[in-house]
Amino acid sequence: MRRTLVTAVVGLLLLVGFSSQAFGHYLWVTISQKGGSKGIANVYFEGGPGPGTGEYLDPFVKRGKTWVRTIKKPKPTQLKIIDVKSKKKKQRWLSAYLNDDGPRSVDSFGKWGVYKYGKDNVLLHYSAQHIEAKDTATVSRLDRAKNLALNIVATATDKGIQFQLLFKDKPQAGRTLIIRGPSGFRKNIKTDKNGKGSIAAQSRGQYVVRTNVERKKKGEFEGKKYNISRHHATLIINMTK
Repeated sequence: MRRTLVTAVVGLLLLVGFSSQAFGHYLWVTISQKGGSKGIANVYFEGGPGPGTGEYLDPFVKRGKTWVRTIKKPKPTQLKIIDVKSKKKKQRWLSAYLNDDGPRSVDSFGKWGVYKYGKDNVLLHYSAQHIEAKDTATVSRLDRAKNLALNIVATATDKGIQFQLLFKDKPQAGRTLIIRGPSGFRKNIKTDKNGKGSIAAQSRGQYVVRTNVERKKKGEFEGKKYNISRHHATLIINMTK
């Protein structure tokens, strides 16, 4: 089974133009149609949505959770995650077999822990969502991932896709959405007072979005004190029509 999972993700590394900084890691979900009758969901913690060394993956193995939803089955179903290691390529990621056909959304969340940025100790949380749909209208029908605290909610418009950034159901204004798409599409937009921003998207292709919010908040986690709580979120929309 493990060999099947390794084969299923060969060549999935997607270069989306995100810069690599100190601890420039994000949680990502991709869906591979190869391996398993309904495909495989892959969870990475890397600079982009593809396999890497997985050296910081342990917190997601320990306490991360991943769910799948479909239009017909909107209630999230938790997936059984497998820790996959490729010794030859020195890569590591998480995978799960899917039991339902698309259109579907795979949603993942994990609290990483405390990391020091300069003088700040930051409690890091990561959310990831992958929507597999035919077109923008189908994307809208999959709605928001209610199990995630930070949501990039995608909705179809006459001109493309509207995104709304919600943190615990509250719109987040003035946050930057970094968006990459097919044919070299690159755009960074700031959310308005309602947490919204739009792009003119084609009806076919893959769009990758990431953003974050943070709060000044003191606390302690796993014996480490922190003064900032930060949530990162990624969204991949794959439209096939």
